[in-house]
Order: sequence, then C-alpha cells, then structure tokens
Amino acid sequence: MRPWLLSIVLAWGLAMPAVAADYASQISAYRHAHGLSPVRMDAKLNAVALHQARAMAANGVVSHTVGGSFGTRVASLRKTLAAENVAAGFASFSETLKQWENSAGHRQNLLMKGARKVGVASAVNRKSPYGVFWAMIITD
Repeated sequence: MRPWLLSIVLAWGLAMPAVAADYASQISAYRHAHGLSPVRMDAKLNAVALHQARAMAANGVVSHTVGGSFGTRVASLRKTLAAENVAAGFASFSETLKQWENSAGHRQNLLMKGARKVGVASAVNRKSPYGVFWAMIITD
C-alpha cells in the first residue's frame, strides 16, 4: 500500500480488506504457535473496535471505558466470550501486536480458548503524542 494511502486509511479509521485480513492472519499465526485455532475477521467486531479506537483518539487517551463500558459495547453481539485489547503509539499493527504479546493481560486475550472471531481498528489523532490508537475485540 502506498504510504499516503495508508495515512488516509489510518486517519479515517478505515481498514481495507487486505489489511484487515492481515490483522486476523497475524493474530492467528500467534495463536497457532500456542496450539490454538485461528480467528477470522468479523465486520461487527471491526465496528465495535473502530468505535473504541475513535473514542480514544478523540480524547487522546488509552482507555477501555472512554467509548462506554466494554460490557455495553459488546452486549448486542450476544457472545459467551469477549475480550478487548487497546494500545496507542504504534504506527503499525505488527508493532501493536508485539506489545500485546509481551503483556500478560493482552496475551491472555490473544490466546483466549474458544475464540473464533476478531475485529481490529485504528484511529489517528495527530495532536496527541500517541498518534495512532488501536482497539481489538476477540470473541467466540
């Protein structure tokens, strides 16, 4: 992808299908290395993640609650298992995923047994020192 196009995609919090599929494949590769099943990208989860990423970017904070409580945000999905990872300050998803892998709580979410679907989104706030804000929702 051309750098200027990636900037537009990140600035608007959009994920092109090839990029979104890459997120799921990177998470799935990590899960596979730990003996777990792959996950696939889900449009509804992407929307929930995008809402959270945009709320964090708009407020310039890394938070699980700035976009509303997690339970409320995922209630309509009617899932038995659901978890969220958030991050900021990493320009690429690969960097973000590496940070999550190295954090016990985030790693636990990535390796959630029974997970089948994932949604990932980012949003940009150029005035914030973090720059890019990331959110991931993983469910059964």
